[in-house]
Amino acid sequence: MATRLRAGIDAAGLTETVRITCPTDANVVFATLPRAAADRLRTHARFYDWAPGETADRVEVRWMCAWDTTEADVDGFVRALVGAV
Repeated sequence: MATRLRAGIDAAGLTETVRITCPTDANVVFATLPRAAADRLRTHARFYDWAPGETADRVEVRWMCAWDTTEADVDGFVRALVGAV
């Protein structure tokens, strides 16, 4: 599902705003995005700030997919991400 999440970010054309920071090899996607967008996205899902972003107005986040994460969950998260940025 993390691979689906990353593909959804790419397909939505968000790669200029949402920057993937690590390879997606397991169940997690690390990315930086505007801090304000991350705060808006938190109304849809819980996730953690991982590290500071490239600038003071950006943050690196960790988006985890669990064993029971569904395609609908990921697709909904991508839609919420599009709305947040």
